[in-house]
Formats: sequence, C-alpha cells, structure tokens
Amino acid sequence: MFREQFRALEGLVPGFRAAAVVGSDGIEIESHVVADLPHEVLSAELNGTLRNLDRLREEAGIGDLEEVVIRTSGENLLLLRLSPELFVLTITDASQPTGRARYEVQRLAHEFLRALR
Repeated sequence: MFREQFRALEGLVPGFRAAAVVGSDGIEIESHVVADLPHEVLSAELNGTLRNLDRLREEAGIGDLEEVVIRTSGENLLLLRLSPELFVLTITDASQPTGRARYEVQRLAHEFLRALR
C-alpha cells in the first residue's frame, strides 16, 4: 500500500533505517525496515507519547501537534501526524541531521493519505 512512499524515503533520506504508518492504537499498518531495530515496539510506545503530548497540548491551549523529533545516541525518531488517526514514524541513523527526513516525510504526507483511499 505504501511501498512507493517508503522506497522514496529510503532513497532520499540519508541514514534511512525504517518507516511505518501507524494507527492511533499504536499498531503499524505497514512498515519498511532496512536495519534491525524494534520498530513495532517503538510504534506502540511512541503512540502513548503522542497521546500524552495531545493531553498537554489541550491543557496548555497550544496549537495542534504536527510532529515530534526525538534524537538519541543511536537513532533519530520522527513522528509526523497525517491525521488524528495516523502518524508516520521514520527512523534514521543518529549521525544524520533530521531536517532532510522531516522535509521528505512532510512532502510525501499527501501521498501516504492518498494511498489509503
């Protein structure tokens, strides 16, 4: 379903390790992984993080949550919300800056949504 979008990300994002489209329940709809890492665990647990951030957003009265970037010593994690029910998790090598991944995922967001129709 998302094969073209995942392949585009792999080719355009330096240090690409994985990408997944994840539902609001934390379950991956589809993923593309080129490195051995616990992407399913990350998808499920980061969904809880998004829910907590949404609760904070509501309490603080700030705008809608669009993306979250988490940089660790091993990987960069990008969560980009496609809709209230879906987000894209993109994982890249920690040695790479996150800007290119953010740009490419945002650029392909409409294609991810179109693939669902």
